[in-house]
Amino acid sequence: MTRPSLALIVIARNEERLIGGCLHSAAPICDELIVVDSFSTDRTVEIARARGARIFQKEFAGYIAQKQFALDQAASDWVLSLDADEQLTHGLRQEIQSALDAANPVEGYEIRRILHHLDHYYSRAVYPDYHLRLFRRGAARFGGREPHAKAIVNGSVRRLANPMLHFSYADIADHVATINRLTTQAAAQAEYRMSTPLKMFANPAWRFFNFYLLRGGFLEGASGLYAAMAASFYVFLKYAKIYERKLKDRRATG
Repeated sequence: MTRPSLALIVIARNEERLIGGCLHSAAPICDELIVVDSFSTDRTVEIARARGARIFQKEFAGYIAQKQFALDQAASDWVLSLDADEQLTHGLRQEIQSALDAANPVEGYEIRRILHHLDHYYSRAVYPDYHLRLFRRGAARFGGREPHAKAIVNGSVRRLANPMLHFSYADIADHVATINRLTTQAAAQAEYRMSTPLKMFANPAWRFFNFYLLRGGFLEGASGLYAAMAASFYVFLKYAKIYERKLKDRRATG
């Protein structure tokens, strides 16, 4: 019996630092490598093409639209969706192959990400970071809420045991810049409510408590403290930007 075919889809812009590792990690098990590039100004396209990827260039229209466009270019039976800063582990590659070879596979599989940042792998529960990344092409579409695009599958989903690795931030400055960019997008999708000022305090406090104590961030030492503080800062900044927009609207109409 022929193994079902598998396509990797990746969206990218100025990812020369990581795109090669992403494609290299998935190439051994994939029949297609598809990169949708938002007109990078670095060597992203050159590196991806050298790794054997088909390149499609499209102006960035949001994460959901961009990933859906990438999905639409695939022709394989199954699709593996990775970000440019993610890589498959050896164990995960083997597990994916076994899942696709199964007699009655489900429609999709969630995969856990392990973040690597500041020379530390967050392998404990501080980041129970599961994402639906492997799915039948005909049973899936992308949805969610910007900037958090997610695959939505019509059918049953299971979790794979082996993780993928997430090399998201070059340094703290890069992390802060990413938080700034993503919170701007998230705030633009949210409405101001009477509870927004309260949430600007309460929600970051809860996020810190959740990450540092309930999820065991304190077991990670200084790295766990940093993760909890960064997570709470993200939430604070999102609600602060919603509040800021309300003030701008008030001045504009006043």
